[in-house]
Amino acid sequence: MFRTAIPFGYLFIALFLGGLFLVGVTCFVLGWRTRRRSLQMMGAVISLIVIGLITADVIMNSLLEWNPLVREDKAVLGTWLRERDFWMDFSETILLRADHSFEYHSDNEGFAGKWERHDWNLHLAAEGIDSTMGFIEYSGELRLLSHPPEDPDLWSGDLGLKRAQPHP
Repeated sequence: MFRTAIPFGYLFIALFLGGLFLVGVTCFVLGWRTRRRSLQMMGAVISLIVIGLITADVIMNSLLEWNPLVREDKAVLGTWLRERDFWMDFSETILLRADHSFEYHSDNEGFAGKWERHDWNLHLAAEGIDSTMGFIEYSGELRLLSHPPEDPDLWSGDLGLKRAQPHP
């Protein structure tokens, strides 16, 4: 997905992609007129790459909901986890219980306390800890961001913790 926090950043992206598409179309037309197959193929490849990038961006953005509708607390109860993988060099686990207590564990810290949900935000309070996490929905699945961005344009693309199991 295309993300930028630079002023007029989306305009620059649109102009770059538009210019690249025009270069591709121009190469294709020149290759077709001069019967140079290599120039024609290069133009087609450039144009198709731009179309593919824009299509992928539209599809990815349609799968993501920043403010999902979470009707009741029982929809978020249970264990949420992120396992260490190629992209993330740490793991996290949070257990949300029906009595509004939680346990949080990561590679370098662990704490327990009380949680409270406000729409799609999850507020955690423990001794010396005052933290806010956020729920998003990606491809119909609720996810928990342990460090949600203040501005979606500053989002790193991290989909956060997955629901491992609902609370019994």
